[in-house]
Amino acid sequence: MLLMDRIIEYLGKQSKTFLIPINILILIVIGVVDYLTGYEIVLSLFYLIPISFAAWLGGRAPGIIISVLSLMTMTATDFIAGKAYQHYFVEAWNLLMHLGFFVVYAIVLSQVKADSDQRSLLVHDLQKALNEVKQLSGLLPICASCKKIRDDKGYWNEIETYISAHSEAQFTHGICPECTKRLYPKEYDRIAENKEGKK
Repeated sequence: MLLMDRIIEYLGKQSKTFLIPINILILIVIGVVDYLTGYEIVLSLFYLIPISFAAWLGGRAPGIIISVLSLMTMTATDFIAGKAYQHYFVEAWNLLMHLGFFVVYAIVLSQVKADSDQRSLLVHDLQKALNEVKQLSGLLPICASCKKIRDDKGYWNEIETYISAHSEAQFTHGICPECTKRLYPKEYDRIAENKEGKK
């Protein structure tokens, strides 16, 4: 299984135009085996291998292209092996059913891959966001007088120190009007006069 993962990883790094020849080569090998086993032994399931590679690694369009080429290879091997139908309608019906199955399979598989890639991207973005977020939660023991916070080790820390250590918040200091009035009454009066003069 590890070898298959490495092959898929290697092929996934290649361009979509590189995938078509690789899948055609796989189709040729399957076609030869299909011819050698004769038309009595049905190998249509094996044609899903190149379709899977094309749809998973290349997307919808390469998957559909390889689906059509798979049908052509399967039809050619049956014709060369001498398989004959009594009615052309039966042959046309069988071809249409195989083509429909191959194309639907390619479309569904390419959509599953696209959804998987989208989900992986979202999980990566979410993990990145979670790594960047530090959130405070729970009860914080805080002094009713000086507003220091007690940490897990029992030490009392300034609120700025504690929050900075436990979150991404940064502090800038200012002074509210009530504290300005209480601590610096002359400055408060001057600011109040300036505000009234501007009105």
